[in-house]
Amino acid sequence: MGGWGGRSAYQELLKLSHTKPSPTLSRRKQMVIGIGLSLVSICFVLFLLELGVRLLPPPYEAATGQLFACQPALGWTGRPNFAGEFENDIFQQTLQFNSLGMHDTEHSPTKPADTFRILMLGDSFVHAVQVDEAATAHQLVEDKLNQMELPTGDSVEVISGGVTNWGTNQQLIFYREQGRQLAPDVVLLMVYLGNDLLDNLPGNVLTIDGVNCYAPYFAVCGDALNPDPLPYAPGLSASPHDCSAGKRTITTLLGRLYQYSRLYQQIEPLIVASKPRRQFGQEYDSPFSALYLPNDEVELEEAWQVTLATITQLRDEVEADGSHFAVALISPEIAVRLATLSPAEQQIFLRDNPTFAEAQADRPNVRLAHFFDEQAIPFLDLTPPMVEHLRTDGTPLYITGEWHWTEEGNRVAAEALAAWLEETAFQVSRKR
Repeated sequence: MGGWGGRSAYQELLKLSHTKPSPTLSRRKQMVIGIGLSLVSICFVLFLLELGVRLLPPPYEAATGQLFACQPALGWTGRPNFAGEFENDIFQQTLQFNSLGMHDTEHSPTKPADTFRILMLGDSFVHAVQVDEAATAHQLVEDKLNQMELPTGDSVEVISGGVTNWGTNQQLIFYREQGRQLAPDVVLLMVYLGNDLLDNLPGNVLTIDGVNCYAPYFAVCGDALNPDPLPYAPGLSASPHDCSAGKRTITTLLGRLYQYSRLYQQIEPLIVASKPRRQFGQEYDSPFSALYLPNDEVELEEAWQVTLATITQLRDEVEADGSHFAVALISPEIAVRLATLSPAEQQIFLRDNPTFAEAQADRPNVRLAHFFDEQAIPFLDLTPPMVEHLRTDGTPLYITGEWHWTEEGNRVAAEALAAWLEETAFQVSRKR
């Protein structure tokens, strides 16, 4: 009996071993294999396209010449050690950049003994490619302070940390990566009201060598800045409130892909045409006009929010490093000029520019002044000395049609900054 039962079990095992696989299981395997082959095919096609588009010309004209270079962490910087001529329709200038891509002389990474260092952060007004390096505001401030009897008795070194089109976000990242290593005693943030707020919204860009290089951006989560910057990913909806972990992960992956994929860069013009960046003031000839008029645009308030939060974050990091933090405000040429007009001239201007009937020439300056007072941040508004100069001298301070400082504009700004720094920054002991 027992032998017969054993043979029966053995026969059943043989039957099971020769049973055909389940049709359902087979279809699943086929589906997985099919999906896998499809993905491999797609990746191979994309790889071939990536190689192929590298033979094509870049999607945009290389309008900036050789002055700038894309830099993944910052978006872009001045081209390190650039030396040559820069020319446009308005001016021509011989330029020499240092190893950081700044329109400045070379500075030792280690601060020399008995030296008081000021790091000046900013955008094109600090980069100042319109004038000789000796005529830039940062160099003139250094020269003037070294001519004064300063309480510290040290020599003064002013270091330029400004690049064209940079927003406060890029200035914060530059300070983290390179600025703090220079051990500045004072970090002076130069805020340009013409475009800094707009530049701090996602999508700030500079076209270099025919490719759009995008600045990283920060998000405000709740009432605080998320200190980790996000790369910009064309085509992905970007907001200064990108706070969810999933959205930040996707943005980071796509943003990094754009920086290195020529295929992504080639189709970017089509993406931008169908999905432009968030901006404010588009109904005006110049977006910054929205800063001076009653305006309830959501994008404008977002720009204010992220800008103020970024300034606060920069201040906190500078002070945590044992340095002092201060701010100087730069107004656009039209705001300075309007303040110099007589009542009769103002009426003529408003007749020709009715949009500005409700404009307030110092609206953004007043808002920032209140913020700096609340935060106990020392600041200097360069508008009053500029206005006073125009009223008494009349020499142009801004280049007509280009709207950056002339040599005279740099000189007036430097005199005001040097006098103010002597009264503020040098009344405290050096912390380094």
